[in-house]
Amino acid sequence: MIYLDNGATTFPKPECVWDAVDHFNRTAAVNAGRGAYQAARDATAMIREVREQLISLCDAREQAQVILTPSVTIALNQIIQGQKWTPESVAYVSPYEHNAVLRPLKLLEKRVGIRVLELPLAADLSIDLEATKEMFRQTPPDFVSVSAVSNVTGYILPAREIFLMAKEYGAFTLLDAAQAMGLLKLCFSFLRADAITFAGHKTLYAPFGIGGFLLKNGIDLEELLAGGNGMKSLSEDMPRYMPEKMECGSMDTPAIAGLHASLKWLKTVRPKKTEDELMEYLIPKLREIPGLHLYCAPDPSLQAGVISLNLDGFRANEVGAILDKEWDIAVRAGHHCAARIHKHLKDKEFDGTVRVSISAFTTKDELDTLVKGLESIDRDMLKGISSSVLRGNC
Repeated sequence: MIYLDNGATTFPKPECVWDAVDHFNRTAAVNAGRGAYQAARDATAMIREVREQLISLCDAREQAQVILTPSVTIALNQIIQGQKWTPESVAYVSPYEHNAVLRPLKLLEKRVGIRVLELPLAADLSIDLEATKEMFRQTPPDFVSVSAVSNVTGYILPAREIFLMAKEYGAFTLLDAAQAMGLLKLCFSFLRADAITFAGHKTLYAPFGIGGFLLKNGIDLEELLAGGNGMKSLSEDMPRYMPEKMECGSMDTPAIAGLHASLKWLKTVRPKKTEDELMEYLIPKLREIPGLHLYCAPDPSLQAGVISLNLDGFRANEVGAILDKEWDIAVRAGHHCAARIHKHLKDKEFDGTVRVSISAFTTKDELDTLVKGLESIDRDMLKGISSSVLRGNC
């Protein structure tokens, strides 16, 4: 299989990650923070080291703390629903935001009555910073959420510039780095973010089951979840201090062991350099294919390893199904949990887009095969593909 769905999860993982998860599962998969015996102490020490690695990765020492969660979706819900919202609150989102941001805000829109406004786009679908400045002036923000990288087009958003403007009004600033942590250099203080979220299983090359966020020191959040965490067990209240206030339940220590290994591995490789080279190689080849529509960043310098495309005469799911059947190529086809940007891409006639997302393990030979596959597609190739596959999951 040629795997080009790394925007969903990176695959394969580095060998050291598989080894770490297997070793931990076999020898030390105990409940961290719940026992005084050596294995439990070792697991707790490993988790502490992961927090330190993440702080170092974001140059956030003495600026932020790390909260670990089972997924980035839970992390985003904890941050968003942990705000002190009122009916007068105004939240801004970029049009590139994932449903993990949009849906919690939609709940708050219904339950509390907050206003959710969309940052403006220029004609090339970049964030219009001048128009954003004017929107903030007219309707000051209380909360601003920006994706570091679009999971549809690979556009690297100008988060720092947006957050600097938002801070003039005292807004809480959230960077969703699910598609960026470990790939881009994210300096906590430079970005002016109050929180940065991450998904272990994406650009950090760790397993499923571990995500979280960095939260600026001194910021408090309301608890969304409550339960046991081995701290103050005689109290029915959650601890009042971070990160324990936001962490409950048994942690997925094997997944954290995988993250521990991947963070060490990331120090030895340069995924961004690899992705840049591969995108520079792929995009010109795609532009030469007749009838192909390409959705990517407005400027090559703002391009990460994710692009989308469509072919005239085919729905996105049809292209994805043919690539799978005829060429054993795995891509994501449909709508990519980012409803707002699809409206701007005007891809309704295609029922979404075909997303191609690469990783540090992708090769030029694999991309050449993708180009050949796209060039060869015709209607006859749809024969024998079940209707349920063609409908897909949009």
